[in-house]
Amino acid sequence: MVETSVIMATYKESIECLKQSIESIINQTYNDFEFIIIDDGSTDNSLEIIRMNADLDKRIVLLQNEQNSGICVTLNKGLEVAKGEYIVRMDCDDISELNRLAIQVAFMD
Repeated sequence: MVETSVIMATYKESIECLKQSIESIINQTYNDFEFIIIDDGSTDNSLEIIRMNADLDKRIVLLQNEQNSGICVTLNKGLEVAKGEYIVRMDCDDISELNRLAIQVAFMD
């Protein structure tokens, strides 16, 4: 069981922004996490970017909505599959400091 689940929903986000957001989580100094990324029916290249990263990093769990369902439905889908003791929210247009998860998990412990 992983200690932390990072959940991020994405819908037609800027590709460069999405790439930076994903990298900021997979490059964390803390490693005991799963990264659940849910594509909310994007019609751009978002799914390809997520899939490419999931192929490179097995901590990434890719989920996909067939059609846009909105952020609440999409995040709840991520919560349903999360295995972590702690849940961390990430927005697809945010960039996390490299020690974000380490600081948050230490605080919660």
